[in-house]
Amino acid sequence: MKPLELMEQGRFLGEEFLLWLWMRSMTEGGASGEDGDGSACFVDDAIQLVSERGEVKEISLRKGNPSESREAFEALSRGMRPSKVKLRILSGDLEWVFTLNATTLDMGTLKLPPSTGKAPHERLHDRIFLLEEGAGHLERRLKRFLRARNGDSGGLQEAMRAWVRAGLSGEALATGEVPWEA
Repeated sequence: MKPLELMEQGRFLGEEFLLWLWMRSMTEGGASGEDGDGSACFVDDAIQLVSERGEVKEISLRKGNPSESREAFEALSRGMRPSKVKLRILSGDLEWVFTLNATTLDMGTLKLPPSTGKAPHERLHDRIFLLEEGAGHLERRLKRFLRARNGDSGGLQEAMRAWVRAGLSGEALATGEVPWEA
């Protein structure tokens, strides 16, 4: 098989990972769940959802808080899947913002925390360290997701389905308030 065909076949796993990150950002405060990792990961202000069936093949939700929007949960309930999301990882006073692609799991448009180095070589070392640190936060989440998915007999998928159903009624939100009914 060609590499692009292999990536396309494995895309579902990336889509499930993005959905899992989205769910945890709303239900667990974005915590990684790993001991010693106090970072939090949240879906930021851009989500792209795709589907192979129906008349609408792609929806892009931007600005505001699309992860809590009625449109997002309606799209998910119709079988659309996240293909690209903008994520924000916070760890102490450090912040990484980037887009994550479900097909390739590559990080794009990455914004690193500011460097504290004065000389060019110090800034370079800082930026490399910050890049590795941010990727490490994401990698720990991916490993946790894969462990949960591998050791699960359908419970994780059912939890995500229940979360989508709860999101349609606004019950998936931390405050329990439904912003579109205000």
